[in-house]
Amino acid sequence: MADTKVISVIQMKGGVGKTSCAVNLAAVLAKNFDQRVLLADFDPQTNATLSVMHEKDWLKWDRAHGTMAEVLGMEKEKKGEKASQNLKDYIVKDVCDRIPTLDLLPSHLKMTFIDTVLASQPGRERIFSRKLKKIKDQYDVIICDCPPSLMSVTQNALCASNYFLIPMQPDYLSTVGLKLVLDRVSYLKKSLQLSVRCLGVVFTRVRGYLNYHAITMEEVKNKSPFKKLHFFDTFIPENITLAEAPMQNLPINVYDSSAPAAYAFRALGAEVAGRLSLV
Repeated sequence: MADTKVISVIQMKGGVGKTSCAVNLAAVLAKNFDQRVLLADFDPQTNATLSVMHEKDWLKWDRAHGTMAEVLGMEKEKKGEKASQNLKDYIVKDVCDRIPTLDLLPSHLKMTFIDTVLASQPGRERIFSRKLKKIKDQYDVIICDCPPSLMSVTQNALCASNYFLIPMQPDYLSTVGLKLVLDRVSYLKKSLQLSVRCLGVVFTRVRGYLNYHAITMEEVKNKSPFKKLHFFDTFIPENITLAEAPMQNLPINVYDSSAPAAYAFRALGAEVAGRLSLV
């Protein structure tokens, strides 16, 4: 098996379709490009988890096995029950029936408090990367959905990653957010001695009928701070079906493969696969 590619999907600004990118890119790489993919949910909001797993099944899994919270060092809520040290014990295999090569490492709401839990722990930024070593070669691609901040869980994802991918809307505030992300990641690369690289920027929630969006996409690419960045040719359109799919706990490519967003994610998957030399 080729070297595993680990990608963190990050953005400081919320509501830009970050989780949709992580979930649907993971699903496309597994379903359409025959990759063994792990979707790792680092976001306490658990949106990526519930996009592919029914809430009842998630709660049952948490009680029986645990989640990313325990992986990163939080104690199980049942007293006297010791959390496993093996990362594989927390992974939901073949989480989607129609995508047998997609696994999930679910998140949990209690991770909201993890910065307090880990505050005094040495090497807290590399907990995930240390545990990942034992199972990493079981996957071609690992995609990490990160919260819209650079809290310790995001740092754990970045420390384990080869690349980071930035989703952004084509508007002024997202442009400000892009600069902030690059600045903060640059700081973390120096302070934590990381070698993570930017895989690229993908425009999301694009409204094709708005000239403003088209103009902004071109302007951003030509701004001096961003000229060296790779911008994917594919953009993800604003699409109601993309919002409906998580309600059925399915990626868009399974929920409705004919939806405009499904076509877009297949195209994005092809671009990502090409940049990572997966095909």
